[in-house]
Amino acid sequence: MPRAIDTPEVDEELLVHQFPGINRKAVGAFYTPAPIVERTLALALGHVGQGPLTVVDPACGAGAFLAAAARHRPDARLCGLELDAGVARLCQARVPGADVRVGDALRGGLEPLLAGTPEGHTELWVGNPPYNGTSPVLKDADAYARLRALVPLAMPHGTSLRDDFAFFLLVAMKRLATHPGALAFITPASLLESFIYAPLRRALLDALHLREVVDLGPGIFTGTQVRTCITVWTSRSGSEAPPPRYEHKGVGQCFTPEPPEWRLSPIAQEAAVLDADWRARGELLTTLIPVSLPGVKTRFDELLVDADAERLLARLRAFAAATEDTLEDFAREYGLEPGLLPKLRALKQGPALEVDPCHVRPFFRYGGARHRGALPPEARAFCYLDRRLIPRGDHRLRGPYDPHHDAVKLLFNVRELPLSAALLEEPGCVHDHRHARFAPLYVPQRVRDEGLGITRSAESCEELGPRVPNLSPRGQAWAETLGGPAEAFRAVMRFLNGAAVQRVWAPAFGASRVVPVPLEGSLPE
Repeated sequence: MPRAIDTPEVDEELLVHQFPGINRKAVGAFYTPAPIVERTLALALGHVGQGPLTVVDPACGAGAFLAAAARHRPDARLCGLELDAGVARLCQARVPGADVRVGDALRGGLEPLLAGTPEGHTELWVGNPPYNGTSPVLKDADAYARLRALVPLAMPHGTSLRDDFAFFLLVAMKRLATHPGALAFITPASLLESFIYAPLRRALLDALHLREVVDLGPGIFTGTQVRTCITVWTSRSGSEAPPPRYEHKGVGQCFTPEPPEWRLSPIAQEAAVLDADWRARGELLTTLIPVSLPGVKTRFDELLVDADAERLLARLRAFAAATEDTLEDFAREYGLEPGLLPKLRALKQGPALEVDPCHVRPFFRYGGARHRGALPPEARAFCYLDRRLIPRGDHRLRGPYDPHHDAVKLLFNVRELPLSAALLEEPGCVHDHRHARFAPLYVPQRVRDEGLGITRSAESCEELGPRVPNLSPRGQAWAETLGGPAEAFRAVMRFLNGAAVQRVWAPAFGASRVVPVPLEGSLPE
């Protein structure tokens, strides 16, 4: 096999800059620093032995992993797949002996490549598959159905398969379930603990042996702060594998993934004891407070949100008066980026817009951990809430009940780090920040008892019943001991922001569980 021309000092970021036409954020193309490539490959090679080897990188990019594999295992067969033809040519030039092809691993592109694997070869799947938050596969019903079928499990509410890296893991899992080999991918660390990927973790653990987990922390990739990790898996054999090893900041320990979340990292004993105690003495936050909603999602704040109500109305009136020919002038005058023009043109479709001041609502930009406890004055703004102007119309103003009008709301997040909470004591809409939710202090009785679905069939607020505290029966009894529902909300807010949650419970469970709130005995802060 010809020798690779790569050296360990090659800068992957400089290589990819040869292709300025690639929207790296959209396709999740952030290339791997050489030390991380070497670390990943070293971990993986420790699990494949010295026999005949085929190395597969299903998203090979400029060839960092294949070039390193050629150095460490010059006898190996090297296979790479890459979406962009120009990048694939660069990879082929760097690793002349590799079989590099242009194709999509999530839409059948790997099958022709893998068909040439010789009998008796162990396969080593390595790489840094793309992650971009929301995979384009979600818009391809057939491709999604094929990939979803690889997880033979129900998807509980709050879980999903939505990022490319999850689908790449499933493709590799399917192959290694029937072929001997190993898998070592760099992925977001959300794979390790986030509740959204609990079914994915269980599927992987059922099909493969987990061998190594290395939490790399944030900032590994240029221009991002995403926390990443390396996980190493092997095909199952007749014997049981030892417990996997977890490493973070150079400190390693063995652990055992456990249901129901199947976390791929150890759980501190102190946190486990605290969690069990709080569950025994209280209720989950989402049980204690039955009604909570996501905040407003305008997806077009540049147009629809402003700190000054009159300036907001002036901009909307100018937008309403603009024509197709003057839309670019309007955008320039109001400082809207050229990239927003397609959205502006889409909003101009349909009946002419008549700007009505009644649609202007107080608006609060909740900043999560930055706004613990209460929202500062700079968080105040105004929003123009006309459904015609809000893409997808998803602002939860459905039926006669408007939960945003309530003056007191608890703002919080669940299964999303960093955990935080604040109390808003002014009427107004709340911006959805990092999946934050808000819970009105009082809600219609039928909404509390029957759920938000009842609002869609009701014709008036009177049909929904009198306003009652947004607390469970046990929570209402607890609130009476504190001085009322408002004091209960304040106590919950202090508890979520307190040291016991922030320093002990959240690092262990914050991304995977709903926090239990102890209602008996003293409430830690």
